[in-house]
Amino acid sequence: MNWFLSDFNIKAWRFVKHYEFETAPSMTLIYGPPGVGKSSLLNFLNQNRKKEGSILIDSTSFSRQYAFAAQENKLPRFRQYYRAASLLLLDDLQCLAGKKQTIEEILFTYENIVQRGGKMVAVLETDMLNLNFLGDRLTSRLLSGIVIPINKPLGYEVEGFVEEYSHRLLLSMDPAIPEMIAQRTESLTEAQKVLHGFLEYAEYHNDELSKQCFLSYWQEEVRKQSQELSPMNILRATAQVMGFTLEEIISSTQKSSVNEARQLAIYAMRTLCKLSYPAIASYFKRRHSTIITAYKKMEEKLLEDQELFNRYQEIKNKFKDIAKE
Repeated sequence: MNWFLSDFNIKAWRFVKHYEFETAPSMTLIYGPPGVGKSSLLNFLNQNRKKEGSILIDSTSFSRQYAFAAQENKLPRFRQYYRAASLLLLDDLQCLAGKKQTIEEILFTYENIVQRGGKMVAVLETDMLNLNFLGDRLTSRLLSGIVIPINKPLGYEVEGFVEEYSHRLLLSMDPAIPEMIAQRTESLTEAQKVLHGFLEYAEYHNDELSKQCFLSYWQEEVRKQSQELSPMNILRATAQVMGFTLEEIISSTQKSSVNEARQLAIYAMRTLCKLSYPAIASYFKRRHSTIITAYKKMEEKLLEDQELFNRYQEIKNKFKDIAKE
């Protein structure tokens, strides 16, 4: 398995590397932040168990297939395929938020697999383990076996990854660059993306892989990122338009003016970035049900309050990608 190993992911890697079907629990849940290799683990496990009837699928695809099967009266065939799996590997559980019928189908699928002597391994992308959006029954099944966290890598771990990856690419660059990348990124995927962006920038400018070249590249990236339609940029734009700091917007204070600004940020993140409620909840460290309530309240306010609607438009117009809509 060609995978970077360190303290933040060693427990999950050891479990998958030495996965023994006969002694494994009926359910295994692996969770962690984006870009730490969770899906790679599932792929590795699938390759090792494919001859024995493993099935790997992400939750969005499962939901779409289920809906299509129900529409076309093909549910028996759909269920026969997934419920006959010896090992079901289900990725991206966070995408099930709000999909009650799919959640129920997965619950029954799991119970059928276990009755046949099979197992299930599921992956959830989250910093903090919160399964409320899956309902009590599926949550209890997910927590009934082994729960394995993959932590966010520390700076020295990201730096080590960049060094190892750059050696693999046979790069000749300033030895300070891995640390510079690590100081600006929080995951292995993000660090890899920055490294490739830097390589493209240096090639385009016919420059060496030097510290100065990287600083020039990063200055350009910061400029671009400030104009991107992203959740954090929406939070910053909302704070600016509403006259608060970013810290106040994401804080727990219930002051009415701050709360209204927070609701507007939630509404903008949902409508402009198309984020799921659980994904938005992670930015505010709140339950996804609270986020749903905030979104609906702001939706009603915008129909009645012209000044508030104008502020929403002001936030929206800050982003070039949607300014023309």
